[in-house]
Amino acid sequence: MLTFTPYSAKKKFKNLYISNEIVDDELKDVNKVLVRIPNTEMPITDLLLCFDGQNLFDENTSHFGSIFNLENLIQSSEVKQKSNVLVIATTSNRQRKIQYNPYPRDHSETSIQHLKEIHKTYIPEVVNNFNLEITHTKKHVLGASMGGLMAIKFSIINPEFKNVICLSPAFWYGFPGVLEDIKNIQKSTFLHLYTGKKEGHIFGDKVNKIFPTNWNLDFSTNDNFYLSGVNLIEKTLTKHNLSHEFFTEEEGMHNETYWRKELTRYLQKNL
Repeated sequence: MLTFTPYSAKKKFKNLYISNEIVDDELKDVNKVLVRIPNTEMPITDLLLCFDGQNLFDENTSHFGSIFNLENLIQSSEVKQKSNVLVIATTSNRQRKIQYNPYPRDHSETSIQHLKEIHKTYIPEVVNNFNLEITHTKKHVLGASMGGLMAIKFSIINPEFKNVICLSPAFWYGFPGVLEDIKNIQKSTFLHLYTGKKEGHIFGDKVNKIFPTNWNLDFSTNDNFYLSGVNLIEKTLTKHNLSHEFFTEEEGMHNETYWRKELTRYLQKNL
């Protein structure tokens, strides 16, 4: 059972709570749940479910030192659009490459079970613990990199989350499974897809040395490889007549600095 304590005594985190550690017996590692409580005197208009929660609010917990600065983004959108946003976020751990890959080529079910547990256990326990009402809220799911794959799969499994924010999805971990699964996205779902054009730096070596060259992608540079993979996701969405929008950023790199800008674009239009 989840229990929650205030995240911090700092004023800027006054509406943020964190759960006890949740042990994953298979992976021998832990996750936590972060909750951003909105104005309790107003109905909750939006639920934003997020992956990699450690990178959302606090630089001290970020894996790489940069954050979405989500509280500021949400507050700005709430004022402009008169919305009231609940955030539920799960943190990732050292086993992220397993836990955050719903499309592994070895057919592991670890990631799928994690997604099911979020929906079946974590969200209901947050709702019950804080006495919240989310029946009629607009439901969004947000993920970046491997979290982008998780966001797509979460919406497929739980189609009431009709709004998917998929930033720089790490397609190669789930290639080609993610392309095959896209047809299972509901027609009523809207997917906001983004990637930067300078994200190839994350590979650390030339991609033609790492990945099968029979993949129908652009191996000319690491940046082009990344872009071509996300382009293929967009083409697959179009092929199946799925509602979406696709944005790129000329100077965009693989980090929260650029993802924050893109999330701002989404929140200003869709909350």
